[in-house]
Amino acid sequence: MLSIGEFANTTGISVKALRHYDETKALVPFEVDAATGYRRYSESQVRDGALLQTLRAAGVPLPAAAGALRDGDAADVLRRHRSEVLQKRDAEDTAMTAADAVLTAFARPAAVEERHLGATPFVARVIQLTADLDAAGVDGAGREGIAPTDEDAHRAFADLYQHCVEAGLEPGPAFWTSLREAPGSPARAPELQMLLCWPVARNPETGDASWDDERILADELPPRTELVAVWRADGADLPDGSVHPAVVALFDALAQRGVALQSQEVRQRVVGEGESDLAVEVAVTLP
Repeated sequence: MLSIGEFANTTGISVKALRHYDETKALVPFEVDAATGYRRYSESQVRDGALLQTLRAAGVPLPAAAGALRDGDAADVLRRHRSEVLQKRDAEDTAMTAADAVLTAFARPAAVEERHLGATPFVARVIQLTADLDAAGVDGAGREGIAPTDEDAHRAFADLYQHCVEAGLEPGPAFWTSLREAPGSPARAPELQMLLCWPVARNPETGDASWDDERILADELPPRTELVAVWRADGADLPDGSVHPAVVALFDALAQRGVALQSQEVRQRVVGEGESDLAVEVAVTLP
């Protein structure tokens, strides 16, 4: 029989860990003296102690390591743990690569300027979003409450453009998207809306039944001064879900000017002649 100190020296498990393993039933002493409480281990338990120490040193969680001793499948447990670790490392490597791309993009300067614009009539396809955009996910069916894929957004823009043309509204080329809090939503739990907007020469006539759709908004941006940030991709590929550098540059500029926005609606559009000349413009209306 081995005392707890002798067993610790033999297996490499600390006395403190052995007491914990006893309390959690991961590795129970062969006997415990009723009078003194001293723990004693049998020679046959050295193998289990060595296996437990080996699995724990490899990062195997204690419940899984204890189960391996009980079921006699230490090699399988280690193999499964290794697979999980490698998957996690792959995910971490991917996240590191994405973070590096984002930091590189943030370091690239964006042009910021003020623009004075007249009234801009527009029509928009309104898409309800969940308040937590990360939880919204992506749904190819374009269900309400789900952020649309790029393909879905392009299709919705095309359908809206065709509707505008057929109605004689003369849609312009500079379409944009924007995010805003839904009108009338509670401040503590605001609902979000994505607007897919086409500028038009005139809004639909009142009473035109073809526009009688709660998912369509006809409105007008009033004469305004916009603060606009323009960021050119120059071949950079931003990871999905990252905050766009143009948005960061825009809010940096707002902070530098000491501007407190009255409306949090941010408008974004893509400009350029081709893929090599693409730029993202992000704008807000200055108070």
